[in-house]
Amino acid sequence: MINSITNGNAYLNGNKLAGKIEELELPAIKLKMEDVSALGMFADTEIPVGLEKMEAKFKWNSIYPENWKDEGPFRTCRMIVKSDMVVNGPQGQQEHKAVTVTIAGIFKEFPLGSIKPGAKQDGLEHLMSVSYVKLEVAKQLVYEVDVFNNVYKQGSADLLSSFKANT
Repeated sequence: MINSITNGNAYLNGNKLAGKIEELELPAIKLKMEDVSALGMFADTEIPVGLEKMEAKFKWNSIYPENWKDEGPFRTCRMIVKSDMVVNGPQGQQEHKAVTVTIAGIFKEFPLGSIKPGAKQDGLEHLMSVSYVKLEVAKQLVYEVDVFNNVYKQGSADLLSSFKANT
């Protein structure tokens, strides 16, 4: 099977169309590692001690300023990106699945782009410091990370359940 995202919309705080998005670079969920070495160990190793900070990059074709007027640089913004994923197989298109990404954080970079005669608005790449991300395909949870509420889920597995039970 070959899956391809064919289209999508970005919503600001769940219900306002934020603009036309050309590309969304999702945050990497990357383990923060700590070096470990001790007497009696033949080699050094690393152990996970949490997650690295996350960032997302939104590249816009156009922004709808009327829907951004209530947003501020020091407040968390919640973006929901809804897309259509086409599942292709040997017989062609087999089905469509909804892909939903929910991202919350603070936009920390607001390039204003460039202005050229006869050219489309380009270069609007906003960088977000992410505190929450959830990826769902066909309403099934793939990943969810909530930094402030100690949530780290992969599918139906709560990867922090033991940590939360012990603290």
